[in-house]
Amino acid sequence: MTNIATKGEEDLVLKSARLLLGFFRIAVIFASVILILSLPIIAIFGQDILAEVGEQFVNLPPTAVLWVSAGFVMVMLLIMLLSYFTIDRLRKILASVREGDPFNRTNGLRLRGMGIAIFVIQILSGLLGALIGVIISLLGEAKDGEQITVAGEFGLSLSGILLVLLLIILARVFDRGADMRDELDGTI
Repeated sequence: MTNIATKGEEDLVLKSARLLLGFFRIAVIFASVILILSLPIIAIFGQDILAEVGEQFVNLPPTAVLWVSAGFVMVMLLIMLLSYFTIDRLRKILASVREGDPFNRTNGLRLRGMGIAIFVIQILSGLLGALIGVIISLLGEAKDGEQITVAGEFGLSLSGILLVLLLIILARVFDRGADMRDELDGTI
């Protein structure tokens, strides 16, 4: 026998998802504030930062490092804003599940918006990789002869593209569910 939750009830998975999304929302806001605060720091203390960094490299890095670094921060900020948008849409979908009305056209739109946002995040991630490459080339050779390495992956990922496709397909499923509900309501 299957236990079907009624309106207002939440199972452990939905409660956990709601708490996790709340945590992610706070983390994205915190990261965004840090990124926003770093821009005036780069502008005000840029030359001092360059001098400190320059002590580690054979040649003093050009001022262009600051501009590219500011661009990097701006792209990261865009990613944070798109992440917040995605988390917000997912929270609203979760709320509609909790209310007992998930198969509606609004959730289809939310899913499509999430898919587009994640696709743009994938593209911006590729741009971040390129900006890191530019920063590394501008810094030049380290005094100790060490190579600069970057941990992490930037660019399009198969899992990211599959997630975009999944969201777009789920949006269509939600649209079809809304159509079926409308048809059913029309026959009663």
